[in-house]
Parts: sequence; structure tokens; C-alpha cells
Amino acid sequence: MTADARPLRPIATLIALTGLNLLDYLDRQLLGAVLTPLKEEMGFSDHQLGTLQTAFMVGYFLTAPIFGYLGDKCSRRTLIAAGVVVWSLGTLLTGHGNAFLSLLIFRVLVGLGEASFGTISPGWIADLFPPAKRNFAISIFYLAIPVGSAIGYIVGSAIAAHYGWRAAFLWAGYPGLLLAFVLYFFPRAAARRVGCRGCGSRAALGRT
Repeated sequence: MTADARPLRPIATLIALTGLNLLDYLDRQLLGAVLTPLKEEMGFSDHQLGTLQTAFMVGYFLTAPIFGYLGDKCSRRTLIAAGVVVWSLGTLLTGHGNAFLSLLIFRVLVGLGEASFGTISPGWIADLFPPAKRNFAISIFYLAIPVGSAIGYIVGSAIAAHYGWRAAFLWAGYPGLLLAFVLYFFPRAAARRVGCRGCGSRAALGRT
């Protein structure tokens, strides 16, 4: 690999993680964008709809500290990719849910998967970029938050209006699965190696 090609690998990783962050916040807002057609089809009460929206945060808050700890012990790339797969599956399954309990479980899965991604990704970016470029790289990553949230409402409501509320979740889930697979082709950040307790293998502290 040439010296000119090396800088492109962290940039490609940043682009992929920023795209996933955009999907992260898009998926969070989808439920709010389709509440009216969801309520009309499923006959849920306002209390049930509020509980569904809270379920995501429960899954996120309960598992974020755990993933933060594992991110210092195990492969960040593996944890992030697994989190993306879990939240994307939770999003897809939401589009197939036919009962309140099933939808509640699927929204908790979305929160669980996004907790892994949200807590570990900034550390991966920090490892890939030197201090002089680190703040700019992380600011690009976080720029996806308002953009993804806005797109979630706009696209979610538009798809629901034309194809039904279930289609909004199906369209949002598949890109995440694709990007989770693509993550395995991106570089690892250099760091010292430590034992990965609970992982059953040696892993790199701060490595992907």
C-alpha cells in the first residue's frame, strides 16, 4: 500500500461510521414519524404508543455502560458491527410486528444495538486520526445526528403515506445490515494488546 493510500482508509471508515450514525438517528425517529398510521391499524392507546417510544431508551440506557466497558476490552469493530446487525434486525422486525408485546421487544433490540454503536464508535474514530485531525473527524461523525433525525421524520412519514408504516421500517433496516458487513473491510487502530476478559481471547485495547 502506498503512502498516499493509507490516509484514505481512516477516511473511508469515518464515512461508513458517519453513514451508520445517520441511520442510527433515522431509525430512532421512525416510530414518531408513523405513530398515526400505526395507531389506526393496531388500535393502540396513547399510553401504549408512549411505552413503545420509551422502550428504545430503556434498551439503550441499560446496555450502554456495558458496551462502554467492553469497548476497552474487546474488538471494537466486532462490537459495533454486532450492534448494527441487532438494531437493523430490530428495525426490520418492527415492520413485521403484529402485537404490542412484539413491537415492544423489537424496539428494545433497536436500543440495545444502537447502544453498542453509539458508545464505541467515537473511540474508534479517535484511534484512527491524529490529535490535529481528531476533533474535525468526530464533528463530522456527530453532524449525522440532526441530519439523520430530520430524515427519519421526513422519509418515514413519506414512505408511510405511500406504502404503509411497515414499509418505513423495512426500508430503513436493510442498509444497516449492508454497512455492518462492510465494516469488516476497514482498518484497525494501533494500540497495545491486553487480555479480553469474558471474551475468551486476546484483544487489543482501543483496537477495532
